[in-house]
Amino acid sequence: FTYTENSTVWPTTMVILHEQTMYTDFQTQAVNAAVGTSVPELFKYQTVNGSYIDFAAETSGNEDTLRERDIVKINVNGSTGTSVGWFDYSSGTRQVALVDIVATFFIILFWFFGVTAFSGPVMLLVITPIERMVRLLGMLMLDPLGYQSTSRFKKFILEEDDIIKNTRWTKEVLKGMETSFLMSTILRIGSLMKVGFGSAGVEIIRNNLQKGQSKNSFILNSQGSTVSCIFLFCDIRQFTDATECLQEEVFVFTNRIAAVVHSICHSYGGAANKNVGDAFLLSWSLEDQPGNSSASSESGGGLKAKSNQADKALLSVIKICISLHYDKFYLEPLTDMARGALKSKLKNRVGPVVQMGFGLHAGKAVQGAIGSPRKIDATYVSVAVDCAEFLEASTKKYGLQMLMSGSFHTLLHPNTRRRCRMIDKVFIVDEDEDADEDDDELHGERMDLFTFDMDVEAIHRPHGKTIRKVGENDTLSDTGSIGGETPRTLRSRKSSDRRSYQGAARQIRSRRRSVSYRSSNNSSTNIGGSEDFILTGNNFNPGNVNGTGSSAASIGQASVSSLPSTDENTNFQSPPELVLPTGPALYSHNVWQSPDMKRIRDKYVQGLFFQKFNAGLQAYYNKDWDSAQLCFQQVLDNFDDGPSKYFMTQMKIHKGVPPKDFREYGIV
Repeated sequence: FTYTENSTVWPTTMVILHEQTMYTDFQTQAVNAAVGTSVPELFKYQTVNGSYIDFAAETSGNEDTLRERDIVKINVNGSTGTSVGWFDYSSGTRQVALVDIVATFFIILFWFFGVTAFSGPVMLLVITPIERMVRLLGMLMLDPLGYQSTSRFKKFILEEDDIIKNTRWTKEVLKGMETSFLMSTILRIGSLMKVGFGSAGVEIIRNNLQKGQSKNSFILNSQGSTVSCIFLFCDIRQFTDATECLQEEVFVFTNRIAAVVHSICHSYGGAANKNVGDAFLLSWSLEDQPGNSSASSESGGGLKAKSNQADKALLSVIKICISLHYDKFYLEPLTDMARGALKSKLKNRVGPVVQMGFGLHAGKAVQGAIGSPRKIDATYVSVAVDCAEFLEASTKKYGLQMLMSGSFHTLLHPNTRRRCRMIDKVFIVDEDEDADEDDDELHGERMDLFTFDMDVEAIHRPHGKTIRKVGENDTLSDTGSIGGETPRTLRSRKSSDRRSYQGAARQIRSRRRSVSYRSSNNSSTNIGGSEDFILTGNNFNPGNVNGTGSSAASIGQASVSSLPSTDENTNFQSPPELVLPTGPALYSHNVWQSPDMKRIRDKYVQGLFFQKFNAGLQAYYNKDWDSAQLCFQQVLDNFDDGPSKYFMTQMKIHKGVPPKDFREYGIV
């Protein structure tokens, strides 16, 4: 591979032969002498006078056997003429070919080791990240909201750890690469789209990612799609007062509440859709029953909750209500001044700092995008959403935390359905109808209203405390005995009360078949919170519930005094720190039998609360307002029950006499 100058032997010899072959007598001798000494490769020579001297027989060279590249032709021009010599250069050609072969092999080996050395980093730092980005975008297109919970995405995340283990670079070095930055950017954009668009924006994201690959514009000319959902509309009570006290910090306060609502609902399969100041809209997707598309929405509208979506939605509301009692969680991020102003503003209100109302309804809705390329909102457009909002607004009228529609109640598991209480029934008139028209001319839809009764404060009461109505002359001792009763006399009295309660309960259960309430579609509807008490709309007589023919006041009188009371001074345990769920929660029907669930329900299920209210409700429907007032009053003597107060107020407005145009339902 060193530099060498070309040999001049052949040209020099040809010049000498040109001079010597000018003489005919010396041509052959001169050429033979040159071939035998300095230029043995010469195999053919043309003299100045044009004669040829061929040495092919004596040398290895042959013009017929040699290739063109193996022959070197040298011309010598002089004053007397031109002489030409043909030389055999096959040995030189072979040497050049050998050098080229060696050089080629060297280049191949160098390229191989170079590619081997650089392909690893290139694959790891460039090609593999780009392929992973393409896969991530594919998952984002298929399922914009739930791609992070799929097994494909989980495997995708685990691959990153395997890649780091098989390389000499550390995780910190790889995280600093531009490709890693692009990957994290795609993940953040996907998360922002998920948060910004919500469940109603799935099709918007999918369609624009799939159809808009060759376009830079946003596609908004597609139609919406009809979906079946459970809608939860919840609202923060006295939010205006909170805004007035907190000012700029109201966002911190509201976001804390939103974190509770969204995280709990999301853990049970719900999806957040709208945040409107003090209100939140969430949804659970449902399945349509084939062939029932024309069914009325109150009977479920052909909806079916195959994955217990209705039970999960109700359980989410219950857990949110429990979480609202953790005042420290909501007040901790506020400044001392804002915290003090808010407490001072709400000091006259009973209960936790944060109170909310909830409305649950199931129905069909159209989801899609509303707006322009400058601003869009993914939302649901449906009467079902309005019904959920109406139910939440009605909680204030009935003095409840939550209300459920009949269509939602139908989707619950039968055991969960029996735990709910029917509080009223309303008739929703079409918008173009007049509510003052006759019944026969009204067009609309009837809706039964249900609630789930719970005493959330019971969770924070010390274990072992018995809550019961205490007389004016009675005192509650540390052991739970009242007044001067000894433990023996107390057990005797409790045993007597228990036998009285069990006897009354057996009388009520014996009337089960004769007290079935039939709705307009002739289906039996449980309107109480007890599993053993169902009422009849037309044949019900509150004076005969206990089978004695006496007035309704005799229903469980022996156990009325043992009904829990809400007005006694009770010691409460300070709640532990609130921990919000971060992922999906496993649902089981056994959750309704958990200790916490039993504690919040114990206040209502131990006595005859549901039976008394249902008796009053049916008496109210049947225009027997005297019996209704008696039943509702007995409930109010032991419970701060909002629906009972509402019906008592309605009867008081009409002076205890049903008006002539009285209907068995309210007009909305």
